[in-house]
Amino acid sequence: MQIDGFTVVLIGLFIKALLGILFLTFWVKDVRSTWFAWWSATFFLGGVASVLFIRGNLAPEFMPIGFGIAVLLTAFGCCWQGARAFEGRPPTFLLLLAAPALWLAVCLIPGFLENVAYRVVLSGTLLTVLSAMTAIELWRGRQEPLPSRWGVIVLFASLSIIFAARIPLVGVLPFPFGALPMQSTALAAFNTLMFLHTIVLAVLTVAMAKERLELEQRQEAQTDLLTGALNRRAFTAHGSRLLLRHKVEEQPLCLLFLDVDRFKSFNDRFGHAGGDEVLLKFVAVVHDSIRPTDLLFRIGGEEFCCLLPHTRMDYARDVAERVRQKFAATAVEVAGIPVQATVSLGIASTEVFGYDLDVLMRRADMAVYAAKRQGRNRVMLATSHRAVGSNQQGASSAHDASAAYAAITLAQAKSRATA
Repeated sequence: MQIDGFTVVLIGLFIKALLGILFLTFWVKDVRSTWFAWWSATFFLGGVASVLFIRGNLAPEFMPIGFGIAVLLTAFGCCWQGARAFEGRPPTFLLLLAAPALWLAVCLIPGFLENVAYRVVLSGTLLTVLSAMTAIELWRGRQEPLPSRWGVIVLFASLSIIFAARIPLVGVLPFPFGALPMQSTALAAFNTLMFLHTIVLAVLTVAMAKERLELEQRQEAQTDLLTGALNRRAFTAHGSRLLLRHKVEEQPLCLLFLDVDRFKSFNDRFGHAGGDEVLLKFVAVVHDSIRPTDLLFRIGGEEFCCLLPHTRMDYARDVAERVRQKFAATAVEVAGIPVQATVSLGIASTEVFGYDLDVLMRRADMAVYAAKRQGRNRVMLATSHRAVGSNQQGASSAHDASAAYAAITLAQAKSRATA
């Protein structure tokens, strides 16, 4: 049985109404997801346009044709605004209304509505621009790892190509692909094409929003609530993948272990709120001293780790010294009282200890322990046989790493309690 274009339009109208209600429900459940409101308007307006086009087939007047295309342009404009909202950009109402306003203004020119070729060229141009702008908006946010995003981008790029192709084919193909007399098969094919795009668009946009929610939940699960640094769970996950990749590429990586000196004294003197202020300031200093590709993790309490990808020991030492000096020179205001705090740092490199995360962590921790024994506020480099340290005057000394690690079992609890 052959399905004509009119039947496809009716089916599409019903589906658009259901999708409009569905997306509106999504928005009501989470009013922060304003993109669902815009995309709901897209489906509702698309349905209104379909009703006007059905009437236009029965009576080609200004109302069904002129306003029908104007409503369709507004629907595509709302889709573009929904993409902007999804990427966190504000709506642009003037630009939203520009395309339908231009269309209606041109429709007032005598003879324009009666000329199918003129209508196809102008409507095709405007729909091409709006579809392309929607694809571009989503492409601008491509850094966010959402697999369905690329499907939506391809979908709107496809729509842009379809509408643009109508312009050179205006004198070759029947309406609605071109401007030749309309044929039922061409109308059915075009409406089926738009119907399939609508269904796939709805599925992919919902999937894209779900992927973002899951990504945010994963990020929250791997983020320290106080400092905003990654947590220990993230350290295990990111560190293992990072080391595996560096091992395959045979690239160096350094691990910094950072321990705020005498942190317990801040908690004893100012309470936990005072200690939190010190940690927040410390994290800000570290983030200001490392590269965007470097990763900072809060391991627990006042202990932090920093992974420096594609980094050799000499550069890692420079980074550690920069953190140490900046933090020592930073006045932290706690309860209105300026206090000074320092940090001890240990460095372990894959060039010395290989690509085992536990080994790097243990060796860097040993270097920090040696730094504490040397007087704190130092950077210690873990080597295969010794830990080499420096303080603010540039003095250095050597310590046997194995002996230091053995001493941890006996003295670490007492040492960290007074650290």
